[in-house]
Amino acid sequence: MPTLIHLISATTWGGGERYALDICRHFRSLGWQVLAVTRDSNAVDIPFEKEGIKIRHLPLRGYTDLVSPVRLASMLKRRPADTVIHVHKYKDAFTALLARKLAGRHDIRVVLTRHLVRPAKRDRLSRRIYRNLDAQIFVSALARSRFTSSWQGAPLPFPSQRMHTLHNSLYGPTPEYTPPPEKGPRIILFLGRLSPEKGIETLLEALPALRGRRARAWICGTGQADYVDSLKRTATRLGVMDLIDWKGHVADAEAAIRACHVAVLPSVAEESFGLANVEVMRMGRAQICTAHGAQREYLRDGRDALFIAPGDSKALGRHLATLLDDTATPNRLTTIGQTARSTYLETLAWPRFATRLEAIYRT
Repeated sequence: MPTLIHLISATTWGGGERYALDICRHFRSLGWQVLAVTRDSNAVDIPFEKEGIKIRHLPLRGYTDLVSPVRLASMLKRRPADTVIHVHKYKDAFTALLARKLAGRHDIRVVLTRHLVRPAKRDRLSRRIYRNLDAQIFVSALARSRFTSSWQGAPLPFPSQRMHTLHNSLYGPTPEYTPPPEKGPRIILFLGRLSPEKGIETLLEALPALRGRRARAWICGTGQADYVDSLKRTATRLGVMDLIDWKGHVADAEAAIRACHVAVLPSVAEESFGLANVEVMRMGRAQICTAHGAQREYLRDGRDALFIAPGDSKALGRHLATLLDDTATPNRLTTIGQTARSTYLETLAWPRFATRLEAIYRT
């Protein structure tokens, strides 16, 4: 029976952890034996436990932690030949590679997914890790090009055929399409982590332009208490607190997207992929977003989404007003959302992602 082991050293829940859980769920459905190795964090463990994924705990503290590779090596000695270890950070790749060596199990493959937009490190240890990985998966062409930019045309210190660009997807069948609600206020949705790089201030600054349009903003997500308080102070200063519902953590993202008319994802940092953008596409909703990250690899301005420059609240306000004032049948909200959903089904749906990932695992 093929075995998949995910090493997850994060202690908070985010897109990378969702990515790992989706992969575990899929391969378990194919009959693989699946194991998640974590740092004993409830934020990470509970979602895996709810899905029935087996969990083991290790310290996973990086390059100076010798306990984790020794204990992981003892696990690997009993695993079948067709075992894959999937990691998401280079420090965890170091743990997996050392454990494989200690166990004498060079038949076990170690695969890493690169979720960040950063140049590669060029120190000796990093180069050795890159060379010994069986595969590196980059979630976008942007993430891959930024990584390889460290060598600026010089030969890579590892085989280039071990690099793969594979856009993320969302596990499971695509939900049935439902049109935006006809009754009630027009809902503008932000969905994601509440942190400075997500550009939530841009949305707050755009809301005054929507006075008189029966619009409400749902801000769905959690973040550091001090930062969330600063957002609320900004909303109060701008006089838009009465237009906002602070939803906090939303367990059912699909329901929140289904209830909205347009999503706003105004990140001011480069997104290596943008899982929330894809969630909105899958549900057939229009979105307004920045595109200085990987968004241009799967979204087309004016067709699947409307783009704004980072921090451009005036452009965001204009786009929102134009969309909410459109009374045509079908209106632009509906047209953009349906086009984006078609793009998702054609290029990003789970079966395509899973087939390519399994090929990487088995090659």
